[in-house]
Amino acid sequence: MTPLLCGIMVLIGFGMPIAFAVLIPCALYFIASGLPDALFAQRIAAGTASFPLLAIPFFVLAGEIMQRGGIARRLIDVARVSVGHMRGGLAQVGVLGGALISAISGSATADTVILAKTVSREMVKEGYPRGFAASVAAVAGVLGPMIPPSIMMILYGLMAEVSIGRLFMAGVLPGIVIAIALMIANLIVIRQHAIEIPLKPKATAGDLWTAVRRGFWALMFPVFVWIGLRGGLFTPTELGAFVALYCLVISVFVYKELKLADLPGIFQESALLTAIILFILATSTGLNYAIAWERLPQTIASWFLTASDNKFVILMIINVLLLVLGLALEGPPLLIILTPILVPLMNSLGVDLVHFGVILVFNLTLGALTPPVATLIFVASTVVGCTSSEFMKYFWTIFGVLLLALLLITYVPAISLFLPNLIYG
Repeated sequence: MTPLLCGIMVLIGFGMPIAFAVLIPCALYFIASGLPDALFAQRIAAGTASFPLLAIPFFVLAGEIMQRGGIARRLIDVARVSVGHMRGGLAQVGVLGGALISAISGSATADTVILAKTVSREMVKEGYPRGFAASVAAVAGVLGPMIPPSIMMILYGLMAEVSIGRLFMAGVLPGIVIAIALMIANLIVIRQHAIEIPLKPKATAGDLWTAVRRGFWALMFPVFVWIGLRGGLFTPTELGAFVALYCLVISVFVYKELKLADLPGIFQESALLTAIILFILATSTGLNYAIAWERLPQTIASWFLTASDNKFVILMIINVLLLVLGLALEGPPLLIILTPILVPLMNSLGVDLVHFGVILVFNLTLGALTPPVATLIFVASTVVGCTSSEFMKYFWTIFGVLLLALLLITYVPAISLFLPNLIYG
């Protein structure tokens, strides 16, 4: 089992696509172990034979439409009139705008690209340091996988056999906690670096009404999601279809910023990204079988329990371990590798798997902010046009506040479980 996991890590480290980095070592493991060849093929095929997986292509499609159809810009306009007058106004607009966009996109990278192209570039024009402007877009991107709908939540739910609906609701309050933490962090950075930007006048009631009216249909989407899930009108899988159709109708027929001629390109991009995600998930089922066959979860659980039988201590150890692994690997492959290993341990400790899913997704998303992988940092810095040293000058203070938010979410389960228990009982 150790050669298998090490082989996967090495191949990913050399830049091989994640799906093949998992597929090749798993195939060699099945051959070396004498397991039937047909079993490996069956496991791979079973990885995509799941109805809830239909939600992924729909959410991917919705994210593509949202970026091009004017929905994101209107949500940012609402954030601007709401908090743009505060100290560090545009930085706070980036956080609130990121939270609103996350309620549709479900992707950290997509959120960061949108915010970097809009809010961050405008921050630079107003005199904010480029490094700070880029850091705002990068850190606000972590809200994408937290606030429903979330592709990473879907992946975890399928692998851990946890209700995706409960996971979606579990991410709401932690997402709000993270957003508040980021807004506080912005104020700390502004004070720490003596960033002086003239305050904007507070938006009038007329300005607020205009922004809300222009963005009404975009703002109504989270409401429809809440009512639909709470009232049992649709499952999380059906929610994906609703999201895609809703974004399409609003962008084409209401905002009229998306032409029918644009759709083939959007469908092509969405199909390509969906194929990548599903191929990764399919290959991961072979890895899951190998992990279970070797009884690795039981071995890991025994090792942890010899170190301590206190679940709070073990959760701290796991958080540190995930942060270290996040330095070298991206969130999705780590989620695929670690979920089947850690879930049995959480069961033995009595940790709610919905709560643990929130911890795991948030922690692994933070990995996209830590060098050398740091996907969100590279995206934001490239779009805004700042060096890594400029970025890091402002980033570490904000990242420290995010770590405090991680501790709060880890050790106060009610933040994650209040809404799922309220809605689903």
